[in-house]
Amino acid sequence: MLVIRKIQIYGFGKHENITISLSDGVTIFYGMNEAGKTTIQQFILQLLFGFPTKQQTQRRYDPKTSTRFGGQLTVWHPIYGQCTIERVKGKATGEVTVYLEDGTVGQDELLAKLLYGYSRASFESIFSFSLHELQGIEKMSEEELTHLLIASGTTGVQQLSTIEKKLEKEAGDLFKKSGKIPIINQKLEQLKQLERTIKQEQSNIQSFEDKLLQLKRLDQKLEDLYKQQKLQQQNWQQLNILKQAMPLMKQQKALEQTLKNYEHVQFPPEGIRRYEQLKDRLMHETWQLQQQKEQYHELQQKLQSTVDEQAIHEMSRLLNKEATWNQLIVKEQNLMDDLYLLEQEIEAQFRLLGVQESEAQLKLLEETVSLQQEEQFQQQLSLLEEAEEELKFHLRSLEQIHIELDSIAQHKQRLQQEALTAEEEHILAQWPQRKRKLEQYRHGRSQRSKQKQSSSIIWILLAISICSIIYGVFEKNMAVIVLGAAIALFLILYVKFSRDESKASGQPNQQIRELEQQENIAQTILLKKQRHEERLLQVHEQQQEKERQYVQLEYKIQQAERVSEAAIQSLQQFLERFRLEGNIAKTLLPELFMRIRGAQELEAKRKSTSNLLQTIQMEKRELFEQLQQALNAEYSEQEIFMHLRTTFLTLQQELQMTQQTKEQLTNLTVNIQGIESHIENIESQIAQLFNEANVQLEKEYYETHEQFEQQQKFKAELLTIKSQLASLDLSNDEALMHDSQLSERLKTLEAEQDASQLAIDHCLEQRATLQVQKEHLLNDENYGQLLQHFEQEKSILQQLIGQWATKKALSNAIHETLFSLREEKLPYVLTEVNAIFCLLTGGRYTKLFINDAGYFVAQDAAGGLHYHMAELSQATKEQAYISLRMALAKTLSTSAPFPFIMDDPFVHFDRIRTDKMVQLMKEVGYERQILYFTCHDTMLKYWHKDQIVDISALANERGVAST
Repeated sequence: MLVIRKIQIYGFGKHENITISLSDGVTIFYGMNEAGKTTIQQFILQLLFGFPTKQQTQRRYDPKTSTRFGGQLTVWHPIYGQCTIERVKGKATGEVTVYLEDGTVGQDELLAKLLYGYSRASFESIFSFSLHELQGIEKMSEEELTHLLIASGTTGVQQLSTIEKKLEKEAGDLFKKSGKIPIINQKLEQLKQLERTIKQEQSNIQSFEDKLLQLKRLDQKLEDLYKQQKLQQQNWQQLNILKQAMPLMKQQKALEQTLKNYEHVQFPPEGIRRYEQLKDRLMHETWQLQQQKEQYHELQQKLQSTVDEQAIHEMSRLLNKEATWNQLIVKEQNLMDDLYLLEQEIEAQFRLLGVQESEAQLKLLEETVSLQQEEQFQQQLSLLEEAEEELKFHLRSLEQIHIELDSIAQHKQRLQQEALTAEEEHILAQWPQRKRKLEQYRHGRSQRSKQKQSSSIIWILLAISICSIIYGVFEKNMAVIVLGAAIALFLILYVKFSRDESKASGQPNQQIRELEQQENIAQTILLKKQRHEERLLQVHEQQQEKERQYVQLEYKIQQAERVSEAAIQSLQQFLERFRLEGNIAKTLLPELFMRIRGAQELEAKRKSTSNLLQTIQMEKRELFEQLQQALNAEYSEQEIFMHLRTTFLTLQQELQMTQQTKEQLTNLTVNIQGIESHIENIESQIAQLFNEANVQLEKEYYETHEQFEQQQKFKAELLTIKSQLASLDLSNDEALMHDSQLSERLKTLEAEQDASQLAIDHCLEQRATLQVQKEHLLNDENYGQLLQHFEQEKSILQQLIGQWATKKALSNAIHETLFSLREEKLPYVLTEVNAIFCLLTGGRYTKLFINDAGYFVAQDAAGGLHYHMAELSQATKEQAYISLRMALAKTLSTSAPFPFIMDDPFVHFDRIRTDKMVQLMKEVGYERQILYFTCHDTMLKYWHKDQIVDISALANERGVAST
């Protein structure tokens, strides 16, 4: 089942910063009016299903003073385990966040899965109900009450039935077969009227079509006239172009005649530009060749000075060892520091050991401190410690025995004071004689008791004899009467004789009582005497035991002192071997070997450090000698690498300059050869240009170029004229036409153009007239508006028909669903209802069912009578309603394991039926959590204290536990 474990309210109505822990089963929320019970109930519902929006009727419960609105619900879910649902102020229904046990975080979609897809309305229709809902039952009619009970027994029926009625009403408002008011019926009538009006307008449109046909013919005639006018215009333009081309054709003939005089002139393309470029390049290359040869001679002079490359390599090798040099310096300094610290530590160890002389120190460092010797020393030390501890223990024990002996002596003195008094001794001395007398009296009393037992038998026999006399009188039997009388007389005489004897024995009984009192006193005194003797004996034995222990302890103390002295002497001899003088504290003795071994380890480390320092210094000295030899000078250790680096960089730069000079000489040689080849190539290209121009000298080359330029100019002019004539697109016949013929043709074309323009103007006038008439007909929008209105009404009608069909289909589907729910699900639920209803009514009603008329009926257990729901009391109606809800929830235990939330719904129940309801709640509580809100303290007696949450205490507390 789904269980709410914890309620945490940030701010909701009057509640702020409150945490309530819940358990399985039933939880009672108790509080007086306005304590906030309904607020907590609504908090649970709104946190699960969302805060109400402005369009909804539920109250929103905004906090009065807190800025935080919302809270958390911690629930245990059968599928997802421990879950936390948090909803705070945000969008309309609040911002919800769900945290699952495995770390998953989700929003509304995940919450819907946790709630099995239930909405608030579906949840409240089964699992949440209050007093207000039950009070409304009394005002319902028989049909409404039956409908409500059916809805309670088949979840969703009430909503579906409401929707069915609404759809039926809306479909009836849209269409009825014989109706006039429904919207679709009115639309059909409007469409018929519009159709008759449209037919009348269609007759006026026939004349409009005739005018359109005439306009079409005029447009075709105008199109032909325009084509003819366009052709005439093209011919006229062609003749004007020919008139303009006459001077160009004359100029063309003159240029062709002139070009015949320049046919022998030849010149290379762009000859002047190419020649001048080659001439400039030749001058530039010649100048560059001279510069390169001068630079070559200067570089050869620089190569006379040489650099020692072997010295540079040696310096480079030594520079690579600069890090090694620095490391050697650092290691030397570190080793010297370590050596100093080790010597200081060794001195400190010797001071701690008390060894000051050098000879003793050397002896101690050479002495063997093996583990075996340390073990022997530790054994001697352990013996000493054990002996001292044993001595201390025995001394403490001896002191304790002294205390115990003093205590025993005091106790013995007190016991002697508690001895018997003289009077008590006198009583004990006289008691044997009195004891014998008491035994005699007791023997006589036993005899009398036996006589008393026989007297009781006599009285019985006397009663029997009297009965026999009475029997003889009634039976008139004289023999029985005489026998009974004789026995009775005998018994009476015997009883009288016994009484006389008892009177005589009255005095001994008094003496027996006195003697018994004395016996008690004597026994008390005797018991006191025995106890006193026993205690004296016990104290005496204790004193003897303690004295014996005292003697043993004195012997043990002497032995422990001898062992301790022997151990001390042995340790002194052991310490003399290591030249240790003075008294060493016992607390330092366990560390003695560790100190000696530490001093020896420090000495070994000092020797190792000293040897390593000598090695480092030797390696450093060798490297320093190599550096001085490479520099061929003497420098300090701090400056030598600086001078080496400066010298190396200088020599390296000189070497690089020499190498660069050699490379430059090689490059210059290649460049000189390239420049010479370029000069030869340029000279060959100039010779080729002169050959193409058929000249030998530079002057002749320029004169030929001028003649060639003139030739090209005439050719360009001729080409321009030809291109202009080609663009005019003249035929050969037109090109041969004379000026007189051209003028006559122009006059004829102008006359034809005037005639075509007159015909076009006439057609345009006719078309304008018809166009005005057509526009008049077109401006009449009545027909178009009618058609448009008709189509709009048809579209509206189709939409209304679609709506009507949809509502009818939905209504039929809901009707079939309701029938299925009532016929299939409700009978199954009613089988569970009967047991619950019988329990709640105390067996007054055994069955709840639906009769043939479709109404709920309750069957009486006494006579089997049937009662309609309206005939039942308010409380019984409520019990039927609750029974149906409980039964429905039981059938949904797997698909909807929600808790019940009840707001004081049992106020109309009497004491017996309230007890039954509490019994039902406890049974349901094993299968489903129940949250019960009440303001009646009488309900509290049914539940344990740990099941009750006092809401009035929430105002003073920040958390309430109910577990």
